[in-house]
Amino acid sequence: MTTPSVLYIASASISDPLIVSQVVRYLEQMQHSLASCHLITFERDGSEDFSKVSEELLTSGIHWHPIKAWKRLRSVGFWFDRHRALACARRIVAEENISIVHCRSFLAGTLGRKLKSRDVRFLYDMRGFWSLEKRDKGTIRHPAMFKVAHDLEQKLFRDADHIVSLTHSGKQYLLAAGVEVPIDVIPTCVDLQRFQPLIPQQNSQCSPDRVTDTSPLNVVSAGTLGAGYLADEMFRFSVLLKERWQSASFRILTASNVDPVISAAGNAGLPSSRLSVAKVSPEEVPNELAQADIGLCFVKPTEAKVASCPTKLGEYLACGIPVVATDGVGDVTDILESNRVGVVLRHNDEPSWPAVVQKLEVLLNDPELKTRCRRVAEQQFGLAEGSREYLRIYDEMAGVPRELQRAAA
Repeated sequence: MTTPSVLYIASASISDPLIVSQVVRYLEQMQHSLASCHLITFERDGSEDFSKVSEELLTSGIHWHPIKAWKRLRSVGFWFDRHRALACARRIVAEENISIVHCRSFLAGTLGRKLKSRDVRFLYDMRGFWSLEKRDKGTIRHPAMFKVAHDLEQKLFRDADHIVSLTHSGKQYLLAAGVEVPIDVIPTCVDLQRFQPLIPQQNSQCSPDRVTDTSPLNVVSAGTLGAGYLADEMFRFSVLLKERWQSASFRILTASNVDPVISAAGNAGLPSSRLSVAKVSPEEVPNELAQADIGLCFVKPTEAKVASCPTKLGEYLACGIPVVATDGVGDVTDILESNRVGVVLRHNDEPSWPAVVQKLEVLLNDPELKTRCRRVAEQQFGLAEGSREYLRIYDEMAGVPRELQRAAA
């Protein structure tokens, strides 16, 4: 039986919370089932203690190769970083007998395309439609530059040996565009051991079984509130929640600049006395979420977002809390509505929002809601299950017969 050796290339820093939760945690689960496991990341913080991090990762069976990224002239730095990362990757592939190069997002994908050979398979973990997202955020403004980026992205879809999409919507988009590469769907998964509901006696601030006008409803929003997110709409909807539940409080967990967040809340009419905004460590997030009654996920729906699976979605559900989300983002609407674990609104149709609040009230009075949220997280967003899916894909790409394919340790 062929045991895969994997080189994982991630287009971000090892200190990025998403890289920790969506790369390192997966590799820790899988490395026992791999011949060897190597990771390349791009580091912009010169103060990082690389030796300490490297030792910690090696203890977990992960050989880490940090690329110190160029901080100046990002457009030029992209090609400079890419050149050095490619040289590093080629050395690892040659010396470690790598059979699979797993590339997370666009920059990493451009390297994987170069590394692909008869003996090295290229897995493109797309994480979204990169060129469309950059255009939506205004990072790519000139039509000619967008065309270059979009064409290169299409080459990644065409040349990959296998593609992982975060959503079924994204997979269907690719299939409709004529992509013939095998595509599997693995959403942004959650460590279910870390993200758990609080038992009732621990959560003294939880809403009572029956949600009334005076219930101490705790509402949380976790994550970025910058470009691509709908902070203004989120706070206007929060005002409706405050009108319905007089004692509602709102906790915003974000690394974004606090002043614009507070300003947006004030402009929407949300009292500052009912609002708290904080940046918390990744270790604190599970407990913060578990104390909430509702999680907000207001993402601007664009063409690119059909391939998006917000990390907070699985985290909310794992903590047993229902979700209020905007329509048109990946598989979010189908997951929430078909499983009755949240409500969905159209961000540009505010007259319909009061009806959404009424649906939410009915949902909150369902005694099985918390259990149902957790069950959906276990069935669709579990880290262990996601790791098993990646291992299955690795084994398929390495030519391991199906009956001999292994699960994560």
